[in-house]
Parts: sequence; structure tokens; C-alpha cells
Amino acid sequence: MADEGDCSQGREPLSWRIRRWAAPLAMAVSVAASIAAVHVLADERAPETDAHAYGRHPRFILTVGRLGNHPTDGGPEPWLQVSALEPAGRPRPVDAVEPPSPSAGEAREILAGPKGTFVVVAFRKGPCESRFYRFRLTGDGRVEGMEPLRREPVPAPVAGLAISPDGDRLAYTTAPCASGARRAAEPRATVTVSDLGSGRRRTWSTAAPSVIGEIAWAGDGRTLGYAVSDVRPDDSSGSGVPPGQMYAPIGRGLGSVTVHALDTRARGTDLRAGRVLFRGPADSGSVTTAVMNPDGRTGYGVMRTTRPPSTVLFSFSEGEPMRVTTTIPQKPNTLMAIAFMNDDGPRHACLNGLDAFGRVIDGGFLGNSDGAASCGPAYAY
Repeated sequence: MADEGDCSQGREPLSWRIRRWAAPLAMAVSVAASIAAVHVLADERAPETDAHAYGRHPRFILTVGRLGNHPTDGGPEPWLQVSALEPAGRPRPVDAVEPPSPSAGEAREILAGPKGTFVVVAFRKGPCESRFYRFRLTGDGRVEGMEPLRREPVPAPVAGLAISPDGDRLAYTTAPCASGARRAAEPRATVTVSDLGSGRRRTWSTAAPSVIGEIAWAGDGRTLGYAVSDVRPDDSSGSGVPPGQMYAPIGRGLGSVTVHALDTRARGTDLRAGRVLFRGPADSGSVTTAVMNPDGRTGYGVMRTTRPPSTVLFSFSEGEPMRVTTTIPQKPNTLMAIAFMNDDGPRHACLNGLDAFGRVIDGGFLGNSDGAASCGPAYAY
């Protein structure tokens, strides 16, 4: 289990935790799920103790939908599950929650927020819509106060959740509803910010085919960071091998990867209007991670190189060239998972890749998503 890290105020991450896995793909998926976890406190202590949760053993793990694998009675899988994590031993189920309403749909994502809260995204295909719910945990790991965050559902799949530091604003991206058409709709990167008190929403978007991911708030609660990647035109001939790569990406290739810092109080709806913190090379399908730090000026990332095969960790700062911090040779027949550790506190963001819906694999865009889970599980202390 690992946390997302950051390089606040231009500093390097306090710890770069690197693990090599000689394991099948199933283990890689499991590792990715653990990296996406975000931490909060489960009891009634003051909110400021959130920052001190790091380094402690989590008391509970919260899972939703297909991520849940600890049913309490052998019956249907619960909508939401809470299990106690013993220092030694298997998770022990303590609560199984049914859907809050018949129209709730399937719980797909869960994210830990500030002040001991959690947010769940539920999705259903017919009609295609997503709903948000918020709740807390009691000291013994029971779910309480489950309530919808808005009256009207979002008419689309939702992913890439990020909650502002004060817990008042929720950012997310959407994707087109799946259809029976053989050809997927052109991807268009969007991000929506919802004020949880008033219900007001603003959406920013791009015109060209693109995807968005690594959505996270800065510490000021006003600046939103994210990575936008261009999606190249469809090349059905399969001949498009980007320079520096030994093979063509699966699906449509990615163009430049750019990290923006957007002032969400400024006018306009252009997703690319945010300040540019990092811009990858023109053919940057090798970039796999690019995240803004809480200071809103710096960030960190990961890329892969093929000559020689290696994983490169780098940092970046607004107006400056990227700086390589670590190069890790890639050993044959191994899978690598990298977790970023820092003592500055949780980010309350999914931070689950260049495309929040997981449609980018090996530098290629693989088509539409129906809202598959990509954020979770969540942990409580």
C-alpha cells in the first residue's frame, strides 16, 4: 500500500519508493489499485490530524463494486464494503452497505476526502448517468450519513475525482456514453468543478481530440492541475511508430503531454488556458505520469525510454526545463510499480494516469469507457 507524493515548494519527493514485480499482469493491476489509495482519519479527532496519518497502519479499507472481494455472507456483492485491517491477518468485514436508492446504480469509484469524509461515484448504463454520494465512518468502521451530493445525476460516466483541500469543491472529468457504434466517438478532454454547497458547476473543455488525467487541487483550493494529452488521428494502417519507440502503440497514439495549472475563478472555458507547468516532447507517448504539486508551480513525472530500456523519474517547474532525478534500468520479464511518498498530507485525488478512464495503455488510446472503476480502494486511519 502506498500514497501519492508531491514536491511542494520545489522540493524533491521526500521518498521515492520503487518496487520491481516479477509477476503476472493481475498483480500489476492490484499494485495500481493500492497506489491510488488516499488516506483520512476514521474517528472524531480534529481535521488537522489528517496530515499526521501517514506512516500509520490503516484501520479500515473501503471498496466498491468489482473492487470488493470480501462479501459478508456469501450472497450478492455489497454496493460498498468496509473491512478492518489487522496488523497481521486477512481483512475482516465490518460493514456492507446496500445502494442508497434504487436509482443509485453500481458504485464504481471511491475517494477519501478531507475532514474524515468519503465520496462515492455510482454509475448505471440505462439511462447512462453518474451520481455522487458522501458519507463518514464511525470509530468502529460503520458507514453513517450517506447522502447525495447533488439532486440531478451527471448524464455521463465520471472519473478522475479530486476534492479541494477545504472539501467544498469537487473536480472530475466525463466521457461519452457508450453506444453500439463500432467506431468510438472522438475523445474530448473536459473537467468540471462543482461547488458542493450551492450546486453550481463550471466546465472547461478542448476542441481537438485529447484526454485528461492526473487531476489535483493546489493547496490554495483555487488552482486545479491536470495533464492533457493529444490523441493522434486514427491510423488504421498500423504504420505509425513514434520516433524513439521500437513498436507502434496499441490503438491511437498520444501526442504531446502538457500539465496545466488552471485558475478556476478566472473567466473562460478553455481547458488549455491554464498556465503551462510542463510540456513533453512532440512524441511523448513515453510519459506515463505527470502531476502538479500542491504549490501550483512544480510537479513530478515518470517516463519510459527504450534505448536502453529504463524508467525515468523527473521533476518540473514552471518556466524551467524538466530535470531527471532517477533512471532505473528495466530488467527483462519484470513489472515495475512506483509509489511517491511525502509527509505533506494526502492529495484527495485519484491521480490514476494520463487518462482518468484508463483508456491509455502503452502510449495508445483504446476507445470509449463505460465508467469502469479507476479510483480506489480508500483507506481510513
